[in-house]
Amino acid sequence: MRLAHTEGDDDGSPEGPLQAFPVSLVPLGNNIFLSEPNALSAAHSGSASASECPPPSLIILCTWLGGATTRRVVKYVEGYREAFPEATIVLVRTVFADISARSFAAVRSRLRPARDAIVKALQPPPPTTTTQTTESGSASRVIPQALLHMFSHGGCNTAIQLARSISDVAGTLLCDHLRQIVFDCCPGDTSFDKAFDAACLSLPPTSSAPIRALGTAAVFGAVATITALQRAGFMSSVSEMRRELNEPALFGCAARRLYLFSRADRMVGPSDVRSHAQLAREAGCEVGLVLFSEAPHCTLITENAAKYWRAIQDCWIGESLPQLDGESKL
Repeated sequence: MRLAHTEGDDDGSPEGPLQAFPVSLVPLGNNIFLSEPNALSAAHSGSASASECPPPSLIILCTWLGGATTRRVVKYVEGYREAFPEATIVLVRTVFADISARSFAAVRSRLRPARDAIVKALQPPPPTTTTQTTESGSASRVIPQALLHMFSHGGCNTAIQLARSISDVAGTLLCDHLRQIVFDCCPGDTSFDKAFDAACLSLPPTSSAPIRALGTAAVFGAVATITALQRAGFMSSVSEMRRELNEPALFGCAARRLYLFSRADRMVGPSDVRSHAQLAREAGCEVGLVLFSEAPHCTLITENAAKYWRAIQDCWIGESLPQLDGESKL
């Protein structure tokens, strides 16, 4: 179905009728959507060999700020539905208010429908399928596993607030279920210029130069204010966000981490991604890195979709994690 044109659709006007998609997206709240597997997919999952790596029970997509239009976002939902047809997908689109005007409490309130859907998807399956026989003949309980994919700083912020909300309210930890985390064009640094460029993506395209100029000036003022508040300690900074992404209580160290990034990204530099990956490695995480050459920010699949999806799938099934250009370490 077509995504509702709500806050966060940053093109300023409806996109027009979309073609039918091989996925069904159900709106759960403001910029929050759910895609559930069909009966055929569920049957396929139940008949999978015990020797195969079980597919993810849940995929969480936290999109980037600005530019995450319906057409662009649906491509990722479609890609994951094709790769893992048995998974439940929760999609959360990030909006500018989440990092500029809303408190963390307000952000978590907006995310409540996503949190509830995630907690439901992570419940153990019915008793008839919750046990598997081990080599010793005893039964082991199957724990639903999740894949978390965050795009840019907007997606990182959303993922952090989701993880905190789940632990605060649901009495469980997201990290207990995470098998894989995909860092897509993130995290970057504290540069004002890069933050400003990223925020400008949220402006609706327009042919009117005066309107565009007014919008750019407003974004400049907002980013300047946010930067000042961060430096004064009144708001969480990018440095704090980078630290939280490696916080064991939030995302743990058991999940395999896959960093996807580009040399041509003007908003998140490769060196910033690599330094964060190195800190994760030092903390005990399994880390893989895949570098693209020409793709702008959060458009990696436009350069090489096969390379993009192969890296994600190989990481999930336990293949050796890729490094940069054959390098054995960062």
